[in-house]
Amino acid sequence: MCLIRLEDINLRFDDNIIFDHFNLKVNSGDKILITGKSGRGKSTLLSILLGFVKADSGGYYFNGAPVSYPDLKKVRLNYAYVNQDVTIQEGIVREVLNRIAGFDHNNFNGVIDQELLEYFEFDESLFELHTSKLSGGQRQRLGLMIALSLKRDIFLLDEITSALDQELKDKTASYLANLQATVIVVSHDSCFLKTGKFKEVRW
Repeated sequence: MCLIRLEDINLRFDDNIIFDHFNLKVNSGDKILITGKSGRGKSTLLSILLGFVKADSGGYYFNGAPVSYPDLKKVRLNYAYVNQDVTIQEGIVREVLNRIAGFDHNNFNGVIDQELLEYFEFDESLFELHTSKLSGGQRQRLGLMIALSLKRDIFLLDEITSALDQELKDKTASYLANLQATVIVVSHDSCFLKTGKFKEVRW
C-alpha cells in the first residue's frame, strides 16, 4: 500500500533549485535511505514531509489523500522525527522524558524500555544525566530511543549515526532494518545499505 507519495515537487531557494519535478513513493513498511552530496536538499525533503517547508508546486499524498498544509498537524502525528542536531530539551534526562510523556498526542509513559537501553549500550544511570552533558553519540542514541518509544508508524531520521562508532552504526542500522515500521533515513553512512533491506534514493 502506498503510504507517502510526492509528485512533481518543485522547490527553489532564491536562485538555488532544490527539487525539480521530484517524485517519491514510499509503501508501508519500506526502508528508504536518502543519500547524495551535502547541500542537495536531503534534509529539506524530511521538512517537506513534516510541513516545515512548503514546496513551490507539486503534490503531497498521505494514504492516498492529498495533504493540505492546514491539516499537516494530523499527518505529522504519524511521524517520529529526529533531526540532524538531535534537538532535545535542556534538563535531567528523566525530567525531559516525563515532559515528553505529558503531551496528549504522545503514546509514551516516560520510561524507555530496559531492552532498548541495553541494545543501545546504556544503563539506567542515563536518566540522571543532564542533556547538556551528553556527547554527540549519546544524544543521537537518546534521540532515537525517544523516537522509538513513541511507537509511531513512520520514522524520519536525519544523520542519526554520524557521531557513532562503527559497531554502534551497524547495530543502529540493523535495528531499524528489522523494525516493523516505515523508515526514511538521511545518511552518508553505508551501514544502512549493508543490511540489505534499505532502498537507496540518491540525488
